[in-house]
Amino acid sequence: MKLHWRPSPRAEGRGAVGRKAARPAVVSAAALALFLLGAGLQYSLAVWLGAYTTLSRDAVNGISFAMEGVWFLLAGFVLSFLGRGYRPLENLIASAVFGAVTFFVLRALKPPSFSYDRFFASTGELVVWSLAAAAASWLLAMWGASFGMLIGANGHVDPRVRYEWGIARTHLRLNRHSALLLALLGVLPPGLFYALGIAASFRDPHQRPLVHPLHILFMVAVVLASLTVIGKWIQHRAQIARLQPGQRRKRPATVVMTGISVAGVAVGVWALTVVLSVMSGFESDLKRKILGTNSHALLLKYSADFSEWRSVIPKVAAVPGVAGVSPFILNEVILSHGQTVTGAELKGIDPATAGAVSELPRQVIAGELGWLSKPQDIPGTDRVVEPRGEAAKQLGGPEYEQYLEDTLKRRQAHPEESQKLDPEALRNLPGICIGKEMSHQLRAWVGDVVNVLTPLGEMTPTGPVPRSRPFRVACILYSGMYEYDSKFVYIGIPEAQRFFKMGENIVGLELKFADVDAARALGRRVVAALGGFPYRTKDWAELNRNLFSALKLEKLAMAIILTFIVLVACFNILSTLIMLVLEKTKEISILKSMGARDASVMKIFVVEGLTIGAIGTAMGLLLGLASCSFIEKFGLQLDPDVYYISNLPVNVDGAQFVMVAAISLALSYLATLYPATKASRLSPVDGLREE
Repeated sequence: MKLHWRPSPRAEGRGAVGRKAARPAVVSAAALALFLLGAGLQYSLAVWLGAYTTLSRDAVNGISFAMEGVWFLLAGFVLSFLGRGYRPLENLIASAVFGAVTFFVLRALKPPSFSYDRFFASTGELVVWSLAAAAASWLLAMWGASFGMLIGANGHVDPRVRYEWGIARTHLRLNRHSALLLALLGVLPPGLFYALGIAASFRDPHQRPLVHPLHILFMVAVVLASLTVIGKWIQHRAQIARLQPGQRRKRPATVVMTGISVAGVAVGVWALTVVLSVMSGFESDLKRKILGTNSHALLLKYSADFSEWRSVIPKVAAVPGVAGVSPFILNEVILSHGQTVTGAELKGIDPATAGAVSELPRQVIAGELGWLSKPQDIPGTDRVVEPRGEAAKQLGGPEYEQYLEDTLKRRQAHPEESQKLDPEALRNLPGICIGKEMSHQLRAWVGDVVNVLTPLGEMTPTGPVPRSRPFRVACILYSGMYEYDSKFVYIGIPEAQRFFKMGENIVGLELKFADVDAARALGRRVVAALGGFPYRTKDWAELNRNLFSALKLEKLAMAIILTFIVLVACFNILSTLIMLVLEKTKEISILKSMGARDASVMKIFVVEGLTIGAIGTAMGLLLGLASCSFIEKFGLQLDPDVYYISNLPVNVDGAQFVMVAAISLALSYLATLYPATKASRLSPVDGLREE
């Protein structure tokens, strides 16, 4: 390796006496003050965001704790200049005191518990929080101190890295040829995945018109480029095979280790992005189906008297952020059709406003939701109402044909079920909408008569007698959620009030907001606009807390597990840099004897490690993005009877990709600190003596 070290202001004054380091007690006191100030800023920011914004609680906690983490990094950076070094012991003392103070502050604030069986956090939870705060403050402070050491916190400050980048590029053998090779390896595999996704789009008649001619041109170009690269590689290997063993150029071990490290980081980032995108797809698909059937929030009362709902609706609709309001009644009933009986949740709705708070009108596959208000328009059993609309497209195929054939056979086998009533009385029966799965269980279709029974009946001398009433099926719904399609049935609000003898009362109002993620904050606004008690709201996250908490926990667990793949790849970076330090001991000693400072040597190896991590991260992100596109377009098939979705869902979230890239680069940086520090502390005399 050629060395061209030019003495400059960076190398001047190496032996000069610099500023003195602060005493240990001063460093510990300053660290404790900065840690406490960061915690106070985090709490103040969380309170302000919760009071003056509509962000969710998770978003508020994420933003406030992220800002606290950045503050701890800056604190470590400042402390490295104050103490002229890492000062791990002084920071550890300050972190321990900070953890103890955190425990007593949390004990006074009484934060909520993570467990569902208690309201306030237990002493054990407070201890865990305090230990986590102490550990996080120390680790982040040490991390921030490493930035200070890189730019010369223990001597002359110099943030430039141009010279160190030149040496690192020489070590890694980065030239035009290797850059072109890395570009091909980073672009062609993702391009092939994307081209396969475009080719798979031709299988779906719905996606085929969406394929642009440029997509076809791109697919052809990627295939031709891949074939060209493969041909060049085969030709190159054939030329090497014709050489004599002594004529073949040997690659240094560090070059091979560098390639393995890049590949390891790329594979880890690739796996992490794909898995997170698929799990986000499941979560978003489930959220879409839940919010398609249910509203964003429910406005309820602590009492059973909600007869003033007609005057409340205009007040709620006038609240900023409210996009729709609709009344509802909910109760448990039993449905029967012939000899088939099943339990259900009967929901009284207003067909005119139900579409403003949910996707019910767009979930109709047969019949009309408006027939709930006009039961005279429901066709008789002498004809079959064919499926229609977007939701009905998912019912095509042999399964639907068999399902419809079974329904018609039941009509033919039991014609007396519709002949028990007078034709005029049958025509005036109120309508009811049922889900596809319940229709399958009851073998009932549009126009059939089903009996609804409620245990809330009349009190007679012999005891309570259940109340029942016949209804005609007005429409069949398909939401994509088995739980909803098999349990929920819908009738009009007036019929529900008469059936349950509620008078003018309802159970509550369904609300739809402009921002679904701000449902909790907007719900508080609605309650405040109505004067508070006795009104209360329940948002969709609270109603489905267990389900989404389980999904979030599963997603977090998978992310942590797959992050270990990136962590293992970073150990490859660590071993590569250690081998490079051992290999370049003589060169490091010569540099330091010529005036290079410790920070300059440290920056060389940090830049090398970050370069390896950045190349691997970029390749992994491209592979992950192309794989997600392939999965989305190709549509990996799933069993609808098990998962209730036909294809594997994918949701490419840019924030998640940025987070994965940040984690990968952060781990790559941490992997460089030990070998870079060892290289910077190498004595020129010892290095040259070993040579």
